Amino acid sequence: MRVKTIAKTVAAAILMVAAIPDLRADAATIQEAQIVRVMLHSGDTYGGCMAALSVDPNTLLATCASNWVTFSCTGDHTDTVRGYRLLDQAQLALAMNKRVLVTFSDTKTHNGYCMATRLDVY
Repeated sequence: MRVKTIAKTVAAAILMVAAIPDLRADAATIQEAQIVRVMLHSGDTYGGCMAALSVDPNTLLATCASNWVTFSCTGDHTDTVRGYRLLDQAQLALAMNKRVLVTFSDTKTHNGYCMATRLDVY
């Protein structure tokens, strides 16, 4: 009798976990792109700073707005120092015409633009 109760409890727990929707958002990486523009904004719009890429993030994650990624320099999704360091790397790549690898996710966005969580300069 006790085994049946345990089995029913386990089965109920499995069903409850299976019913929980997958709340994880997607992440994507552009292996090779150019930074074509950088933008600073005096307000909170766009997270305060962004970079336009030669490869559209929207082609990898349909939930991302086109062409740009944000670094959240406002500090909403990371601390401001990290946001500005990502922007610094983007400016370096733009000034030196270097290729970049960019990882971004739709878990954190500003005005529909996905946040870059990694930026490697080649």
